[in-house]
Amino acid sequence: MASGLVLALKPSVRLVEDGGVPVGLEEPGVKRLRLPAAGEARPAFLRALAGGTSTEEELCGGSPPAALELRYLLAQLEKEGWIGRALVQGDRVLAIMEPLTREFRFHWVGGAGAWRLSRFAWIRRGGAGEAFLENPLGFGRVVLWEPELLERVGRLCRPQTAEGLGGAGGLTPPMARAFLSMLVSSGAAAPCAAEGRLAEDRDPALRQWEFHDLLFHSRSRRGRHGEPVGGTFRFLGDIEPLPGLKPAGSQPDIPLPEPSVPRPDLSFFGVLEDRRSIRVPGQAAITLAQLGTFLHYVARVRGVAPPDPGAGRAYEAVSGPCPGGGALHEIELYLTVSRCAGLDPGFYHYAAGAHALEPWPGSAAASWQLQRHAQESMGPVPAPDIVFTLAARIQRVSWKYQSIAYSLILKNTGVLYQQMYLVATALGLAPCAIGAGDTQVFAQASGLDFTRESSVGEFALSG
Repeated sequence: MASGLVLALKPSVRLVEDGGVPVGLEEPGVKRLRLPAAGEARPAFLRALAGGTSTEEELCGGSPPAALELRYLLAQLEKEGWIGRALVQGDRVLAIMEPLTREFRFHWVGGAGAWRLSRFAWIRRGGAGEAFLENPLGFGRVVLWEPELLERVGRLCRPQTAEGLGGAGGLTPPMARAFLSMLVSSGAAAPCAAEGRLAEDRDPALRQWEFHDLLFHSRSRRGRHGEPVGGTFRFLGDIEPLPGLKPAGSQPDIPLPEPSVPRPDLSFFGVLEDRRSIRVPGQAAITLAQLGTFLHYVARVRGVAPPDPGAGRAYEAVSGPCPGGGALHEIELYLTVSRCAGLDPGFYHYAAGAHALEPWPGSAAASWQLQRHAQESMGPVPAPDIVFTLAARIQRVSWKYQSIAYSLILKNTGVLYQQMYLVATALGLAPCAIGAGDTQVFAQASGLDFTRESSVGEFALSG
């Protein structure tokens, strides 16, 4: 095999055959293309693409009519995101340029100048020993198969010419320029000015984006990545889904009072208008009865429905006062109670199915640190009566949903915040959402694994 850049199908694309003859392409679970009947040149063209060893000239050679047809077909396949490029050296595939959306276009880097890595570029390990290099601003990614290329990418942390990227004893100048073209086409690298600044460094909007925010935003929505999105149930038959209700702990429950009246007699729109963040607790502590009413209308479980595969639901569904994506209701409430008439100070878990509080074992020092963090976030005010930590059972959502799981959890957190505000306002309590919390302190306070159940929000409530 010659060294250089060759055309190839995306790694996720395979040939569709009929009677042993290639008739189309398929990206399983994403899209499928069946081509109309044609002459002998097209099957050979498709097989050569699948082999990933041919240049454009080799793929589209032959007599003018057939060559013209194949060039047109190649352009259409490339436009629709079926075609990638591979950087090969002898019998080794060094890297693959993989388009992720239809907006991807390959650009050859030519001329002099310097290039530099984008501050939004990121690398992660794949499952087969490869590394993925991506940028949420781009429409493609580079799959790195040889470790030596990681060192080449590292050189681009500083301004680098195409020749400098190759280096003595490394990639030849044509190979280095081909590799640089892959990086630039993916959005991972861009031309820089003499002082090393990229266009993104001068863009007022991009300067205000942080790396993790832009990555999370782009990967939680369609348009800039090639991963499946939504309820794909990718672990069905492999991992059991989490139950609808969190299993009870070892401590006996503390039953909570039910509301004394079915519903407070208040105007809904009046409650909306009266809603405020109240940071200073009242003189009188919140009572156990008020807490029970608050939790009844915020987070109790109305019912749990068993799995119903016939209806497309292979897991337990939960019903509660708040809407929740997929009826999953993955968010658990933990309470750091400093004062509540009728309840001892301590750290509790709300057992929503039983409408009861469970004394939760863990680090007492860390649980009080949760309260201190909330108090510091609210300003120079007395400690709130109760600090709620909202913790998500992550796999309850990620078992079903792909690409949007964490985004969905944050949306559910916002919904729960609004419900807590409105119920607290209707009950005459003092509510205040907290802007940020400490996941590690919560892990220490609860004794829970950060990757399985982690804090996603905090909320203060007082009398």
